[in-house]
Amino acid sequence: MIFQVSTDLPPAEDDPVIGFQKKDLIGLDMPHNDAPVISIQIAQAMVDRIHADEGSATNILQLAVIQQMGLKAKINKSARSLTGFNGATTVTVGTIDLGVYSSPVVCLQTFMVINEVSPYNGILGRPWIGKINTITSA
Repeated sequence: MIFQVSTDLPPAEDDPVIGFQKKDLIGLDMPHNDAPVISIQIAQAMVDRIHADEGSATNILQLAVIQQMGLKAKINKSARSLTGFNGATTVTVGTIDLGVYSSPVVCLQTFMVINEVSPYNGILGRPWIGKINTITSA
């Protein structure tokens, strides 16, 4: 899930664009309608398989990711109900505030923590997308 955890990891380098290059298309069947999935520094870890989702009203992280970061004790335990687009409901483990490094913006974000099976380690939704003043586009 996490490919790097370090207490000495510097913030991401100053680059005002989160984008993709032609080399990123290698191995993809074109044209495609895949969801934007990124690797991003959250707290002191680079986390893979984060879905950047402008349709999500919240940021979400898997409990397993928080455990791998060694931050389980920092979870503010509060059960809340999250309802997905398909109407399925999940109860959260709690919330956690973590820094997200998307250079040039470093911002503190609140994540809902869930313990569910998912193809993603987390979701960065509208709270993060709005904070970094970005527009997602396929």
